[in-house]
Amino acid sequence: MRRILITTHGEFAGGLKQMMDFVLGGNDKVEILNAYTTPDFDMDREVAAVMDGAEEGDELIVLTDVLGGSVSNAFSRQLSRPGIYVLAGVNAPMLLAMVPMLDSAMATEELIRQGMQSARDGCVFINDRMKRISEEREEDFA
Repeated sequence: MRRILITTHGEFAGGLKQMMDFVLGGNDKVEILNAYTTPDFDMDREVAAVMDGAEEGDELIVLTDVLGGSVSNAFSRQLSRPGIYVLAGVNAPMLLAMVPMLDSAMATEELIRQGMQSARDGCVFINDRMKRISEEREEDFA
């Protein structure tokens, strides 16, 4: 089974999951790990629990917040295990693109690449976009 784990510093993972559930409906193949939200949080213990819960043949796509952060680093140490994929820089467009394709026959690497492209495409400076649209409209009337 192919699953996604959204894991971030603080409550960001929970917020992303809440947004995803609102837009797409719930999905039991998407889980979250909000790191460092309690004084006794232990990243190594949490990673071990996630890895212990994986069944043979499972694929786990771990979406983290910050490249080089403790969350991303902790899961990156698991890359020698088969079926583990770690991405840094999770955002809403990435998640909204990937989740509907979890059950598809698409190769996991391709699903990830499409999610990454959606993440890039979804990051837009709207001021510039609106200015361009306005300029194009002015040219149409000139």
